Amino acid sequence: MRTPTRTEARRTLVEVLPGAVPGAPVRVRTRDGLLAARTVARAAARAEVALVATGAVLLGGDHVTVQVRVADGCALTLTDVGGTVAYDGEGVPCRWDVEVHLGPGARLDWEGLPFVVSTGADVTRSTDAVLGAGARLRLRETVVLGRGGERGGRVVLRSCVRDDEGPLLVEEVVAAGDRPVPGVLGGTRVVDTVTDLRGTGDDDPVGDADVGADAGTDAGGPGADGAVTLRLERGGTLTRWLGPAAHLSPLHRSHPVPARDVPEPPVPPVARLEHV
Repeated sequence: MRTPTRTEARRTLVEVLPGAVPGAPVRVRTRDGLLAARTVARAAARAEVALVATGAVLLGGDHVTVQVRVADGCALTLTDVGGTVAYDGEGVPCRWDVEVHLGPGARLDWEGLPFVVSTGADVTRSTDAVLGAGARLRLRETVVLGRGGERGGRVVLRSCVRDDEGPLLVEEVVAAGDRPVPGVLGGTRVVDTVTDLRGTGDDDPVGDADVGADAGTDAGGPGADGAVTLRLERGGTLTRWLGPAAHLSPLHRSHPVPARDVPEPPVPPVARLEHV
């Protein structure tokens, strides 16, 4: 059966702004595209927003853009409600672009769920981020070549993270399930990456103790769990694991999801009597 194609570009926006008055919860502005943004929680300086697909994503010709803006001193946790599958576009490529802007002292934590590139898919996935002084970006991206029994399609992974002083990370990885290249993925299907970076200024140097100090291993070889950590020239880390299946990745253990400030539910009266 032929998979239908779409050609329109659809932009999803998530913006976190300070509260209207001191001490008030942050304000969250959203706009839905091929992904819908739903506010989960708000506090004085932090918000949590979930991203939900509004239909089958990605089809041939789809262009998903996620634009994230976090104002000075605010924090945002993004969560994916479900993973993403790039379907066979029968020769029609698709795109997934993320644009991030963090003001000074802002923070973004995004623990993405697996992004599956089906056989026949041709995907370009890019992340472009600008960090203000002291802003911190922690991003996990898990890319899987192929569904069960498939070898997977072609994917181009691009990352460009910079601050006011220049680039922090610039990387491009090209992989294809039906044409494995030695030295890139070899026979593995999963690329699991955690990026942890902070924007700096001339008077605010960042060392390993500031960002990524809890990462697995130093550059130069894999650790006992197979993950490799690169400590970048201007501070921060990129930790990567290559493996046969996403659920085997050690990164969810060495890089846990940030704790949420969720109030405890009230205890029912009967339970109170039992405790007494």
